Amino acid sequence: MVTIKDISKRSGYSVSTVSKVLNNYPDIPEPTKEIILNLIDEMKYVPNSTARSLKTAKSYTIGVIFEEITNQGLQHPLFSKILESFKSDVEKKGYDILFLAKSMGHQGGSYYEHSIRKQVDAVLVLCADFNSDDMVELYHSELPLVVIDYQVESAFTVTSNNAHGMKLGVDHLVGLGHQKIAHIHGDLDTYIGGIRKEAFEMSMDHHGLKVPASYLVNGPFYSKENGYQAMQQLLALNDRPTGIFCASDLLAIGAIEAIKDAGLSVPEDFSIVGYDGIDLSQLITPRLTTIKQDSLSMGSMAADKMLSMIDSKVKKEGESITINTEIITGQSTRSIH
Repeated sequence: MVTIKDISKRSGYSVSTVSKVLNNYPDIPEPTKEIILNLIDEMKYVPNSTARSLKTAKSYTIGVIFEEITNQGLQHPLFSKILESFKSDVEKKGYDILFLAKSMGHQGGSYYEHSIRKQVDAVLVLCADFNSDDMVELYHSELPLVVIDYQVESAFTVTSNNAHGMKLGVDHLVGLGHQKIAHIHGDLDTYIGGIRKEAFEMSMDHHGLKVPASYLVNGPFYSKENGYQAMQQLLALNDRPTGIFCASDLLAIGAIEAIKDAGLSVPEDFSIVGYDGIDLSQLITPRLTTIKQDSLSMGSMAADKMLSMIDSKVKKEGESITINTEIITGQSTRSIH
C-alpha cells in the first residue's frame, strides 16, 4: 500500500507538506499542491482510515436512522432528496454514511448502543418513531444529533416552516373563493400531522371560516392509498367541501384519483392543494398546486450543523433552524367566484 512517505520521497517534499495537501491546508503554494495531487492520483494513494481515526479521534462515519412508515423506504420522494443532499455535503468532508438498524442480529441493543458499537461521530434522525424509548435514550446521550422535521429539546432540529406553508395553502383557496375547505391530515400522534392540522385550523379561523368535524379526515401514513380512502369519506358527505388541502402530495394524488373514479374532476368539481412539492406532483394531470419544502436546503443545513458539532465537540441542544416554504400554483385549483 502506498504511504505518505512514498509520496514524500517521490515528490521531494516533506511528509508534513504532503499531509497538509491531503488535508487541504491553505498555506501550500498551488504549484506544489498540483505536483503532489498528481502523484497521489498516479500512485493511487488511499488514506489509511484507521490511522486517521487514531490521530483525529474521529471515525469519519455518520449514523442515519431512517424508519419510513409508508413502506416506500429510500424511494420516498421527499426524504430521499433530503438524505441525498445531506450525503453529498458530508461526503465532501470525507465522511461515510451508515444506516443504523433497529436490531443487529443476536446482539440486540438500542440505537444508542449500536451507535457506540459502530463508533459513529454523530447521528442524523431523518424519519423515526420519535417518541420511542430508543429515541429518547439517544436524545439524552452525548452524541451530536440532528433531527429532521421534529422538535426535540435535547437535539438540533431542522424543520420546514409548516405554519407558514399551511397558511399559504389556505390563503390560496380562500382567495379563489372557497369557503368550504376540508383537510386530509396525517396521524395526529406525529409532530407533522399535529402541527399542520393546527395551522390549518388557525388559518381558517383567521379568515372567519368554520371547519366542521366531518371536514377533518385522517390519512395516517401520508400515502396515496390513505388519500384515496379519505377522499371517499368526503365524497360521501351531503354537504361536500369545494376545496381540499392535503398534508402531503401523495395524499393529494390519492384524493384526485378517488375523485376521478367517482366520475368527477379536478379542478371543476374540487380544488386540491398538496404539501411537499415532490417532483411527481408536477408530472400528474392536472399538475398539482402544492406547498414546496426546500428539501435540498434542509439536507444541506443538517450537514452543515452536524459537521460543526463534530469539529467543535459541542452538542447543540434545543436549537432549531426553520426552512421557508413556497406555493407552486398548478392546475388542480380554480376560482369559484
